[in-house]
Amino acid sequence: MVMCMTSGSNADRFELADQDGIGCLAWLLTAPVIGGAGCVGEAIVSAGFGNPLQRPLRAMGIIVRPAPASRFVAIAAAHSDLARIFDESDWFAGWAGALMHLPGACRGERMSFGAVYSPAVLVPRDLIVGALS
Repeated sequence: MVMCMTSGSNADRFELADQDGIGCLAWLLTAPVIGGAGCVGEAIVSAGFGNPLQRPLRAMGIIVRPAPASRFVAIAAAHSDLARIFDESDWFAGWAGALMHLPGACRGERMSFGAVYSPAVLVPRDLIVGALS
């Protein structure tokens, strides 16, 4: 894809990517589940609170419904597995900022993602389900 910039714009592709929450989320949802089967998006839709499918997602920095009544998916702001997923993308330097631009997204508290403790970005689960349908 070629991006055209208007004259006078000094933004590079990485600055633009930081504003592109939808593109960042799409990149993540199509990534393979590390230590599991299928892609992240399919696993998120299938895994509810307490579901065994949560384990591989949590270990890679994603928690579906961090509380039983939650309507969010928590995504670690710093995690080595997520860093590998985003390594070949425009979000390699930080996906959390881009995800915060999604409608309804908010900062979460520090959470346990397997062996990693990290601040989280809370993304509405409806955005993910809607992106996959």
